[in-house]
Amino acid sequence: MSVFVQIIWACSTLAQLIVLVLLFLKGNFRKLPFFTAYIALNVCQAGFLVVLYFIPGINSRTTIALAWISECVTLLAQALATIEVLRLVLGSYRGIWALAWRMLAVVSTLVIGFVAMDARRNFAWAIVVADRGYHLTFATAVIACLFFIRYYSVAVPRAYKLLLAGFCFYSCTVILITTLIQAIWYPHSTYTEPIWQALTILSFAMVQVLWMVALRKPLPAEEPQRILHPASIYLSISPEINKQLQLLNEKLMRLWKFEARSH
Repeated sequence: MSVFVQIIWACSTLAQLIVLVLLFLKGNFRKLPFFTAYIALNVCQAGFLVVLYFIPGINSRTTIALAWISECVTLLAQALATIEVLRLVLGSYRGIWALAWRMLAVVSTLVIGFVAMDARRNFAWAIVVADRGYHLTFATAVIACLFFIRYYSVAVPRAYKLLLAGFCFYSCTVILITTLIQAIWYPHSTYTEPIWQALTILSFAMVQVLWMVALRKPLPAEEPQRILHPASIYLSISPEINKQLQLLNEKLMRLWKFEARSH
């Protein structure tokens, strides 16, 4: 890595350490265990890569393979962390959350198929294309969740909105960077890897700052699951919007119960 990339990487790692400290100082690790594990794994990955790049005698192919294996582990942790925040936001609406995770499963399957076909056509970029496909899946899920929250005026604590916004921004940035670099530069260009590294790490460092703001205070208590029956509750605040939300949740609950009985 170039000196400039190393500086950005060091700043990003420091920011992740601050986020990790905030998670424990404010007690937020209890509500976000997977998110905490994700940040911790990122910090461990940074240390692992530092050691890996300075091991004498190890060839570049082995280094790249080990680096991508560690990246796969952190991507899996990121997936679990994203789902955890989505559940905290929508989990109180059981019918709607059931729809959300079904949609995520369907979108994931479609994206995996698309990525597999794209990777076969661009074998040299197979890993990078797969990484882009992963981020496309979760960017789609988070954007859909944010649109749902906006459309139905669902009351979501600001901290959770910032966490989701961070995931969304980073995934969208990775998709954009990878697509542009793949379209403009050839895979083996000497300029491709440093530019990709610098932009990706810089965007992730920006996300850490956003998460610091989100986690500087204890997260609000998780609300119990809402069974949206009494109309009086919804008629008191934003009647029409909350009535639509109530009807949607009840219809989905009936649908999932019907599916469960049919199986």
